[in-house]
Amino acid sequence: MNFKALLKYFTAIAFVFNAIISSAQVENSIVLQDIVEEIAENSEDELDYTTLFNALENLAENPLDLNTASAEDFREILFLSEYQIFSIIRYRTKYHGFQTIYELAFVEGLDELTMKYLYPFVTVSGEKPKEKTNWKKAFSYGHHTVLGRYQRVMQKKAGYNISDSILQINTDKSRYLGSPEKYYLKYNYSYKKKISYGFTAEKDEGEQFFRGAQKYGFDFYSAHFQLNDVSIFKKIIVGDYVAQFGQGLTMWTGMAFGKGSGIDGMIKKPRMVDHYSSANESAFMRGEAASIKLKDFTITEFVSYKPLDAGIAQADTLTEEEDLVTNFLETGYHRTPGEIAKRHTIKEFVTGGNVTWQGEKMKIGATGIYYSYSKPINTNDRAYEYFNFNGKSNFNFGVDYLFNLHKVNIFGETSISPNGGVATVDGATFDFVPEFKMSALYRYYSPKYQNMYAQGFSEGGKTYNESGLYIGAEILPVKHLRLNLYFDSWKFPWLKYGVNSPSTGHEWTAEATYTPKRNIEMILRAKYETKQKNSSEEANIKEIINYNTSKYRYQLNITPNAEWKLKSRIEVSRYHRPDSTSWGFLVCEDIQYKPAKLPLTFTARIALFDTEDYNSRIYAYEQDVLYAFTVPMFYGRGTRLALVIKYDVTDNIDLWFRIANTYYADKTVQGSGLDEIQGPNRTEVKLQFRLKF
Repeated sequence: MNFKALLKYFTAIAFVFNAIISSAQVENSIVLQDIVEEIAENSEDELDYTTLFNALENLAENPLDLNTASAEDFREILFLSEYQIFSIIRYRTKYHGFQTIYELAFVEGLDELTMKYLYPFVTVSGEKPKEKTNWKKAFSYGHHTVLGRYQRVMQKKAGYNISDSILQINTDKSRYLGSPEKYYLKYNYSYKKKISYGFTAEKDEGEQFFRGAQKYGFDFYSAHFQLNDVSIFKKIIVGDYVAQFGQGLTMWTGMAFGKGSGIDGMIKKPRMVDHYSSANESAFMRGEAASIKLKDFTITEFVSYKPLDAGIAQADTLTEEEDLVTNFLETGYHRTPGEIAKRHTIKEFVTGGNVTWQGEKMKIGATGIYYSYSKPINTNDRAYEYFNFNGKSNFNFGVDYLFNLHKVNIFGETSISPNGGVATVDGATFDFVPEFKMSALYRYYSPKYQNMYAQGFSEGGKTYNESGLYIGAEILPVKHLRLNLYFDSWKFPWLKYGVNSPSTGHEWTAEATYTPKRNIEMILRAKYETKQKNSSEEANIKEIINYNTSKYRYQLNITPNAEWKLKSRIEVSRYHRPDSTSWGFLVCEDIQYKPAKLPLTFTARIALFDTEDYNSRIYAYEQDVLYAFTVPMFYGRGTRLALVIKYDVTDNIDLWFRIANTYYADKTVQGSGLDEIQGPNRTEVKLQFRLKF
């Protein structure tokens, strides 16, 4: 062993002891929760993060070997940038492997926070010949997980209060046909990273259960069976799955992240095909999919056939025309006679494939997708819908790329539709020095581009009718201080809902995170956004006006010891348009207490809010039971109290209880329509159990 290797080894050992002394190692479950929470904190959408949490959990249970994992394997860790992945591989090549995971401290481009998050997902083991899978063990020695959840709003909604006398007059009266309870049941079996199978079942509040439209119990069922690394097959999936390729312009199902404070969030990290085990009823494929590995090529194919919820316009029988699909229902709710009438009214067939070539410093892929429907689609009755897809079938083809030029990564995708529509996105990240990183992205999505399964980087939420430029930076000017900045400017060349002409907009966000000590973190965040929409004045031709939204947040996180965790937050919002200005205010305190000698964890929130109108509303991520995620909207004036209790009965059984109450001081009636509640309170209760064996 030469002097350099010896020095590296003893320095790494010293780093290990220092990490142990300073308590850098934390429980995997806490780190997983922190990662998901950081993503959710920067989103105002109540997304289903179950799939993400499951993927991270599976990685934690089967950590990647730093000495043998490929670049593709490292991409499963979503918070790693391409440059960081390249640096890890380059370091192990230069020094003939890792001796310990704490050598990551010497890898160029890895900061302290990234390493903290990375430790649970990696390991170092001696080189072993590739073991032949014992499939008898694979089906017998894996891990089973069963999870069940019950939840309901305690106050009665108007949709459950329809009298019998009214129903006698109008039997089709809109109402909730089922009970107010929501049930969720999930089972999964996994053996290392070789096999996974399971099912998910869900009944939403207001849906029937073992009667009426739901004679078979739950309203939604999902199941999958997946094998990995079987001969030349990387993956074989039967059942429900997601398909994600390139930058999402040609094919992307499942959860897709939007703009956040981190500069790497704009680069999508596709999972190719992978099993689906969430409860979103419209974000998956159902059928079969497979990937094979041939040297540097990965070839993937997929086929899906499933029913969809849609509104149907009945055709005139005299003209013998076909029924037309006028809209899609993607909520998954089947509570009222109207929603049930739209349930599974059409069938969808989807097939496609991807070929990706992976080199040492570059990756190039091509994706094609074809989809058809049992009834023709006609959803362009309004002017802003002029370019919407009409017909029974369509296809898309796209090419994506990724080049690693040491500290510069260039990526993008271009996709086309048969009508001549084009969508393209091109970007780059620059890791100049550890203290300064930068990213830029340009996108152009033609108004003519038609794709039912595109989820590209966008402001409008759709991958068409948009062009824009995004620039972001991450700066570490001094020790303990991190700055995240981004500016995004966009244009909608065609009309949009509520905007009767082409429009423009821009936004910027600045976030400073200061960590003077390991257990203290302060965050200051400002966001400003300008958009355009129709004026509210009554006129045949509405004038387009500018409006802007400003949001300012201060957050203080303190972890005084292993038992307590405190989070204080103040947020102010301002909405301005030419004829009015409104303000919103939120202050909340989150407290987590985990007694050292008891298998209990208590998490509580108290929040006070005061917003002048809906436009100045505020969103704030809130702790929930495992695999459930809540981002409540604060609108009006009142208080919110929430309590989550976790009880670890044994190492394999845990129980969860959550109760949350919102009190509106300025309302005697809340909600509208069937969701209307009399009184100022809204209380929700959740009970959950998880069994692992």
